[in-house]
Amino acid sequence: MELLAPWLEGPFTLKEASERYGEALVAEALRERVLKPVMTRLGPVLVPGGRGRVLLGLTRYYTPRPGPLEVALLVRRQAEAMAREGYRVLRRQGARAILEGNGERVLLVGTRGPLGRRPKPQDDLEASATRVVVLVPEGTVKRSRIEVREVEVGSA
Repeated sequence: MELLAPWLEGPFTLKEASERYGEALVAEALRERVLKPVMTRLGPVLVPGGRGRVLLGLTRYYTPRPGPLEVALLVRRQAEAMAREGYRVLRRQGARAILEGNGERVLLVGTRGPLGRRPKPQDDLEASATRVVVLVPEGTVKRSRIEVREVEVGSA
């Protein structure tokens, strides 16, 4: 399960995973086919390969699409940046994260397309958020009533 850490704690690009977990662990995970790279606009992102999916109890023949991987990667990066500013991550899963700090609760939501309205909370924890931050790739239309942060897709 140690070889799956870049996926369980990520997603991470190949470069980020090598820096965080070491070249040896990442190379072994790729060699053992526990992880495999999926090309995105942000670079290759590590996802579970056939053997990794079996270890997780999943079907071995599925690969996540690049779009949702990019959004999850951007949410993870923003949540880690806010954690360095003193926020505490209450939960992070896929394209959503809830953080608490500075007397407020913040819901981070990533989206790939144009934003039409404020995202609906999925549970009571998200409903208690006092601020919603929507992360959109650069160049996406945004509405002024919602706090939107454009994220440069080409940066690593």
